Amino acid sequence: MQWMLDQTSGIPLATLPCDRDPGWLKSWLYQLAQRTALTPTRAGDSTGYDDYPQYRVAAGQRLAPEDVSLRRANEATAVMGARRGLDTAGPLPPMQVSIPSPLDLAYICLGAPFPLMAHLGVFRQALVDDVEEIHQRFGDEVVFQIETPASLIALDQAPRALAPMVAAFLAGQIVRLITDTPREARWILHLCHGDLNHEPVVIPRDLSPAVRLVRAVHRRLTSLGEALPRVHVPMCTGTTGPPTEYGFYRALAWLPKDVEVIAGLIGEHHPGDSRRALDLAENALGRKVTAVAAACGHGRRSPAAAADNAALARELIAAPLRLFASHQKVEGDKR
Repeated sequence: MQWMLDQTSGIPLATLPCDRDPGWLKSWLYQLAQRTALTPTRAGDSTGYDDYPQYRVAAGQRLAPEDVSLRRANEATAVMGARRGLDTAGPLPPMQVSIPSPLDLAYICLGAPFPLMAHLGVFRQALVDDVEEIHQRFGDEVVFQIETPASLIALDQAPRALAPMVAAFLAGQIVRLITDTPREARWILHLCHGDLNHEPVVIPRDLSPAVRLVRAVHRRLTSLGEALPRVHVPMCTGTTGPPTEYGFYRALAWLPKDVEVIAGLIGEHHPGDSRRALDLAENALGRKVTAVAAACGHGRRSPAAAADNAALARELIAAPLRLFASHQKVEGDKR
């Protein structure tokens, strides 16, 4: 956390994340082997998307939230203790606590669709319990980040005719987690294409799936009188820089005006493409993005690469205000 603060050079951070174990989700997955309600169905060393442990509910057992709990409250409490001693001249940004969506957590654990859906409510309740405990302890000092690569991957791979139905189902899972937790809890929605060992599951063709999902979440939350959290939209992957063609970003024009976008386009190995991508994204939006970020976190980068990523983000977010062309004009620009 101190390292991240030292990288800012006065540029505000939206949140201050910290996990003592950057592989905390993998650690949880291996620890499930010690819980009597679950039986391993596959072993693995987490070297790829087909090489990690999976489980089924053990015969005669009934799965309960404590059987699959991430125990994020323990981690948050330890981090908050260290946070109190940080060296900073001003107020600290809120602590960011990552929370997988119930769908992602159930899929990682159980894999197969039928047991996943049968036990989805158990995984949701385990996450709700963690969020409630953390919020009760720390209140506004914490922002929760829903992380859901499964949602974008499903939409990227869904047939076009089924995309609206798939988006509605996925949005329902995200919204249910938000509305089942204390109303005062603050959230960020972090979309992702997967980043196990810094490799994505899919390379997106454009931002249409992300926009479709965000619109579906926005529609549901608005109908409930709730505001949409800030949304991290991945615009590159761990292996590629952001595209530099306007068509990739065109769908951003369809986002509602009250959607705050965190542009996940900072690729430290592609600084020129990152600059161009930010201009294209903001021209499609017709407004400035709220923040810029990497497509996925610094925890999967070397210290040198993370520093380069932070430096590029600092440079781009501090650039002078850009003049926005309408998306119609940019679309016709052949340069």
